[in-house]
Amino acid sequence: MLTHYISTIDQGVAFLARLKEHEYCQLADGIPSSIGSHTRHILDHFISLQSSLDTGVVDYEMRQRGSLLETSLTEALNQFAEVRCWILGLNAMTMTKVVRVNADIGIHKSHIIQVDSTLSRELMFACSHAIHHYSTLKTIYQLMGGVTSTEFGLAPSTASFNRNQCAH
Repeated sequence: MLTHYISTIDQGVAFLARLKEHEYCQLADGIPSSIGSHTRHILDHFISLQSSLDTGVVDYEMRQRGSLLETSLTEALNQFAEVRCWILGLNAMTMTKVVRVNADIGIHKSHIIQVDSTLSRELMFACSHAIHHYSTLKTIYQLMGGVTSTEFGLAPSTASFNRNQCAH
């Protein structure tokens, strides 16, 4: 299981490693956010999971908007490396740890809810969330004239569906 989570992290690293520093912060026509801001958002979720081992709370509302992660490709790559090491260090006992999850579900006004979950479930969510944003990163990069692999930003369920279609 952790191997698949590491693969998700590695996809992000491989994509970012191809970028030039200015591309990381650049806004594509019609897109109000940069690759850097989406990358920061992806990493916010993983950082919140890491913090939950000390606090017992996964707070998806803790965001690092405006931080160095949004403007520094080097910082983002370093943070992905830290997340990768953290995931590799997880064990079965830690993965089953119960955590309290905070999330704002309100649209017109803030409405924070709290639910119990496990670190394993939330790591699965964080990876799924990352893949969703990878698809957005791919779109932004393509609008800037870049080319990525067809697999980048592809959900595992979509890849499975595509494989099954080819088998028929």
